[in-house]
Amino acid sequence: MRHSQAPHNTGDTLRDVHDSYRSYLGRNRDLANHCTQFLKRERSDPAAARAEAVVFSWLRAEKLEPRLFEDAGTGGPDFCATHAKLDHFLVEATSLDSEMVAERSGLAAEITGAGGGSFALITEKLKAKIQGKAKQLSGQGMPTVLAITSDHAFASILMDTLAAEYLMTSAPQINVPIGGGREYMSTDLKNSVFQRPTGLLDATGTPIIKPALRSVGAILLMAVDHRESRIVGLLHPDAANPFNPKWLPMVPFVKFAGVFSHTNIDTEWIQTEETHRVAGFPHRSVR
Repeated sequence: MRHSQAPHNTGDTLRDVHDSYRSYLGRNRDLANHCTQFLKRERSDPAAARAEAVVFSWLRAEKLEPRLFEDAGTGGPDFCATHAKLDHFLVEATSLDSEMVAERSGLAAEITGAGGGSFALITEKLKAKIQGKAKQLSGQGMPTVLAITSDHAFASILMDTLAAEYLMTSAPQINVPIGGGREYMSTDLKNSVFQRPTGLLDATGTPIIKPALRSVGAILLMAVDHRESRIVGLLHPDAANPFNPKWLPMVPFVKFAGVFSHTNIDTEWIQTEETHRVAGFPHRSVR
């Protein structure tokens, strides 16, 4: 499987992808309204336009036959993709603002020289982005995927496997029982995107946890650079319309291992090699 970083001379450039997607919209008369909206996005929100182009070109390169799905008047997810001419799922593309990422992480938006030092993950910002898109994906009657792109210089660090795991469970905490006993790991679920504490206890005194954002079947974190995208995925454990990870067989996905609870926050990775859990996809222009 393609889980190692691709050589930088194998893919088209990000500019190639963007320009070819614009040309694709422009030469298809039935996509005239989409083309008009895309041209507006290029002017008002260039990062969103790039995200749309990158995600569409990637789906097309993976032979998932994407078609424009969003209604120019009423909205909705961006694309409908098809796996093996049978299974359909919807994909919404969105982007992170590089200046926001720089401010939150402490990492500059561009590499300007040698450097080093500490940085912070952007888990809260990722969760907020997902929450903001959940309504757009609801009520569709099909599995949905939210693809979050970032072309920040350090996106591959800020949107890697650790970022995915922390979105699943929130940052783990080490607990040492008073009076002795074996230490254990737990989580307060503060930034868990798919789980929500209710503040209530069941008959045994165990905190009650409910699933959250069930309209989002899966999440893709896409770190976009000049020649490729590096992708990891998250699977919702109880989505309204479950997404089958086999529809994206080259993407590593993290999921809960067993029954999730405050004291059982184990995760597992699927569709991946043990030593390399990020998939690199060279950019391919839309033809």
